[in-house]
Amino acid sequence: MTDARDALKAEMEMLRTNYLALLDKEEKEQVYQKYLEENTRLIPRDFVQNHGVSFDIVLRKPAFGADYKSDFFFLSKSTVLWHAVHIEIEKPASKYFKDSTNEFHPDFLHAQQQINDWRAWLDRSNEGAFRSAVSALMVPLATNPIEHKYVLVYGRRSEYDGNDIRRSKVAALVKSSGIKIQSFDSLAEGLAGKSPVNIGIRKNEYIDVIGDEFLKSEGCAWIEPTQFRLSQSAKDKLMNMDGGGPYMKSVRTVGGKSVDSYKYVGENVRVRSDKEPVIDEA
Repeated sequence: MTDARDALKAEMEMLRTNYLALLDKEEKEQVYQKYLEENTRLIPRDFVQNHGVSFDIVLRKPAFGADYKSDFFFLSKSTVLWHAVHIEIEKPASKYFKDSTNEFHPDFLHAQQQINDWRAWLDRSNEGAFRSAVSALMVPLATNPIEHKYVLVYGRRSEYDGNDIRRSKVAALVKSSGIKIQSFDSLAEGLAGKSPVNIGIRKNEYIDVIGDEFLKSEGCAWIEPTQFRLSQSAKDKLMNMDGGGPYMKSVRTVGGKSVDSYKYVGENVRVRSDKEPVIDEA
């Protein structure tokens, strides 16, 4: 057990070091989007409730309506409520403040306005359309109410960390707007406490789940398999689960009969070749 903890600690420290070095390069936003998709412990977990991220799937760039698209999105439930968490990332080089002043930079204000546009769409009697778009991930307890939450990942902490006025202005904005605002640096904190997740790409009829393993295998007790597409390797792993080792036995009722959840999903899920490129239609 000690060896495993030491190995995880070393792995997380390497990830942290490599990530912070990448921030210093001031690349385009797309570079950081891709890096977070490949190193999913870095994806924010704000507003996660006691049931965790739904099916451990974080959607990349899902579109809601014709014009609104977040960089990442996930659902998280309690027994009474869903949190729908919309995440917008800018880039580490983005500025909070104008030059040497304490006045917010127009780019920072624009990023907040983009989130306000999402809010406006969701408030315009569009809950039915929203629920339909993410229904595959809203099981069980699909009829529970939804609270929308918003996270903005923006700039570097050093721009305000040593300035009490700037820090208090950012804190006041977080309080008044309800938007969780955090720097790119903050994503490197607490990595060991954030489990890896699958990246999902929402298509017209299903969600493409990226990776060679369906990480939330216990979700097989609930998901509608035809609403998901897995790699061949991920399907094979489900078919080979026998309830031994780290995998608990799991059954579900289908047509009045109890069946093995893993094999039921493995037999009925959509499948792509491991070599087939995943095309983002969003």
